[in-house]
Amino acid sequence: MPLPIGRRLLLGTAAAAPLLRPAISRAEDKNITILIWGTTWQLVMKQIAANFTAATGIGVTLTTQTTSGESLVKLQAMKADPTVDVWFTTSSVAERAVKDGDLFADLPIAQLTNWKDVTPDARQPRWVGAYGYPLGIVWRPDMVKQPITSWEDLWSDKFVNQIGAPAPSSYQARMLLIATILAGGNIDNVDPGFAKLKAWRKNVAFWYTSDAQARKALAQGEISVLIAPPAGAKTVRDQGTAVDMISPKPAAVLFDVMTMVKTKKQDLSAQFINFVINPQSQGLIGELMENQPVNTLAPIPERVKAELPKPGDTVAFDENVVNARFDGWSDRFKQMITD
Repeated sequence: MPLPIGRRLLLGTAAAAPLLRPAISRAEDKNITILIWGTTWQLVMKQIAANFTAATGIGVTLTTQTTSGESLVKLQAMKADPTVDVWFTTSSVAERAVKDGDLFADLPIAQLTNWKDVTPDARQPRWVGAYGYPLGIVWRPDMVKQPITSWEDLWSDKFVNQIGAPAPSSYQARMLLIATILAGGNIDNVDPGFAKLKAWRKNVAFWYTSDAQARKALAQGEISVLIAPPAGAKTVRDQGTAVDMISPKPAAVLFDVMTMVKTKKQDLSAQFINFVINPQSQGLIGELMENQPVNTLAPIPERVKAELPKPGDTVAFDENVVNARFDGWSDRFKQMITD
């Protein structure tokens, strides 16, 4: 990676260094680095960051990530001198990662003026949601003649080999947990959920781990139904394929969240986090990403409301329990689909 201009100047002549160093220090003091997925940055966070810089004078530098797991390893490796100030990850990974108090800081809740308006499910002492997204049902109305109204509809023989569903490794095993609730189980007894997924196998064309490939299959008509969040519906729709979506009960809502790394810029990081969760930024998230704002005062476009869960239809799970049992569930799932 090329050195930033300031770094290149700093490596110049020794005579120039005393004059340059104060200016560079001031510039660096007014800039934070965030680690985030590239698609999220392109869709909405770039605009929010620009608005933040215009309002505060604090610059935002982007570092992109492919997966949260890989990024956590990198952050742990740079613990002695982190170069990232704010890290975006999933709530499940965050719950596990922020137990490291040497790497992650408590959020300064007293300084976050928008904290009180964030839905309780989307805030913890060391992370706060940037947005939420339910795992719902997306379908092509040209291929599905009767609108889908519930999860149970998907077990009908009408959908044999027509559904793309996430494997437990995608979306923190939420499809397993949804099936478990439908079958009368709970997070402490997922046996009914595995039985229900096994009975569903004839309808599932594939269990996916790649969102892009799953969305492509729906767009090309290889399947007629995809289990996905609103962003999945938006992507397929933006590519020219008409789709409908609902998030029926039980609607499992997940969150992509912000964590604050322990650096010397925690005050600037807190300002950025507070800006992302304000009603205006959250409104942009609803408008541009069609995801669910975490600020309860944020406006939500009507077309987005139609895809989000109805009040009282959502269900939440203890991320610590999910993390503790995730590997066992994944192994059991692999055995189930290969037997």
